[in-house]
Amino acid sequence: MPTEYEEMVKAKGFLPYDLDTLPTKFIQKAKEELGETDEIRRSALENFRKRILEHKKLKCPTDDEFLIQFLRARKFDVDKALGLLHNYFSLVISYPDFFDNLDKEKIYKCARSGFINVLPFRDNNGCLLLTLKMGNWDPDDINVKVLFCTLGAAIFCQITYPMNQICGVRVIFDSKDYSFKQMRCFVPRYLPLIAKALRNCLPIRIVGIHVVNEAVVFQYAWSIFKHFLSEKVKNRFFLHGDNMQDVHKYIPKEVLPQEYDGDFTCYDDGGLLPKEIDKIYTKFSMAVKTCLS
Repeated sequence: MPTEYEEMVKAKGFLPYDLDTLPTKFIQKAKEELGETDEIRRSALENFRKRILEHKKLKCPTDDEFLIQFLRARKFDVDKALGLLHNYFSLVISYPDFFDNLDKEKIYKCARSGFINVLPFRDNNGCLLLTLKMGNWDPDDINVKVLFCTLGAAIFCQITYPMNQICGVRVIFDSKDYSFKQMRCFVPRYLPLIAKALRNCLPIRIVGIHVVNEAVVFQYAWSIFKHFLSEKVKNRFFLHGDNMQDVHKYIPKEVLPQEYDGDFTCYDDGGLLPKEIDKIYTKFSMAVKTCLS
């Protein structure tokens, strides 16, 4: 039975994160912004699959559900989609020690920690909303490799939703309690990895990364990290400090938890992601194994 909050946000037109089918307005959005029609989709999928099968060194799934992610991300330009697919799997291949022996138990533990999670409702443009909360990550309990595997699984499950492929994602990066111990896990060793992933490796459009509660440690890490980013990616970062009214200019307060001065009062920050990963974990692990084989 819907809660009072759920009834309120639905009445205002906000859509749930887990939409399996596209509302009519977003079918039109895909047509206008991506050039997607039934005929273009059919032809592009056929051509894309053929190109992959001809490429003997490229090992990856070739079902429609998987391939459409890359085609939508590159507006059905098959050459560009193929380049993105190469980048996506080269990222995995470049770090085999991360993915060679996936630890399912630890990945689920990280998913339950609330370090990364999905907000239940989308913004008014249909964007998926994710939170990354540094204060929920204990590097002594969950090492950085498990963290990256969990992020990989989270991205894998979210890019399967057509709405996310079309509308993209906004991320709230909450750096409250970001410690020097955490920073040393990333800086400088894995900054190129993160920058590469953000630049041209993921089949999803990151509309904005909204950093909140940034303090000294984040400011130091950012002063280094930003030099690895292109201007285009840098312009997608928004540093808000503790000014939540500024965040509300981009993300409506109706869909945000109370900690960001939002209206959502009963948010469980470790609740949705484990269920999402559970849906795709077998596919995710098989795709990784195929890529590394």
